[in-house]
Amino acid sequence: MNVPLQVAEENFFSAAGQMSRWLDRVLGPDYQRYRGRGCWTPPINLYEVAGAFFLVVDLAGIDPEAVDLRVEDGRLILRGQRPSPRPAECEQDDQGMAAGALRLHLMEIDHGPFLRVLELPETASTRDIEARYRSGFLWVRIPKVVKLPEGDGK
Repeated sequence: MNVPLQVAEENFFSAAGQMSRWLDRVLGPDYQRYRGRGCWTPPINLYEVAGAFFLVVDLAGIDPEAVDLRVEDGRLILRGQRPSPRPAECEQDDQGMAAGALRLHLMEIDHGPFLRVLELPETASTRDIEARYRSGFLWVRIPKVVKLPEGDGK
């Protein structure tokens, strides 16, 4: 069965509007307060080896110089911003005018400001943390606290 594109678009936007209103009703005022926050959360993996933890953060399309990584109160805090990806044909010119009309059909790539906060384990050392950006991933090496061998009591 072929559905004309115009009808399919109207059905989609009607259903999306209904879903949004339903979520507003079901989730209540807290949902209203937090949904407009505007921050997305980049996905991470956390690995552990004998002397360190390795955190890898998916930050494709982000200028690594624009990433703020800090440790505060035993938490690793990562902030930054990813621009919205656009085809080169639709980039803005010197006067801020788009070269061509851009119509969005599907958006799954997060963009805008992001924030990720990670509680560090007690065995993590907040000194000598190293970060490197490679192939769209931010790799953070978090050394473990070096435990000195206990004396023999003499």
